[in-house]
Amino acid sequence: MPRPSSARIVLSVLFALFALNAAAQVVLRFIGRSDDPPMLTLLQAMIAVSGAAAALGSWTGRRWAPAAALLYGVLTAVMLISLVPLLELEPRPRGGLWSGAAGVLLGSVGAAWYLRRTTPRQHRHFDTELRSRTGSS
Repeated sequence: MPRPSSARIVLSVLFALFALNAAAQVVLRFIGRSDDPPMLTLLQAMIAVSGAAAALGSWTGRRWAPAAALLYGVLTAVMLISLVPLLELEPRPRGGLWSGAAGVLLGSVGAAWYLRRTTPRQHRHFDTELRSRTGSS
């Protein structure tokens, strides 16, 4: 496996840190150090999994890495927008949460675009080649 580019390394590290942060929130809930609502904990768990997938896919150059990056962005944006009703926040922070959600979505779209553009062809078309070799459709 060829060494990932510097940009892929940066994306991998960022997604890994995002996943670790979300996983820490889930662990804190389960050990009783947080009183987050169950729905917020579920969203954090899904963010942790999608972030870890994006980190792994970015590092290894897998064809599904762009989808994992997009999924991470969508889940994180949904969580940010959901904070107002989940935590019963005052209306004042809503604008910042919507801006943050938009920023996360834009960042994940940019990461997905880059990952798609730099995914090696053998990873991108693996399923098609496998199907043609095995004769399945």
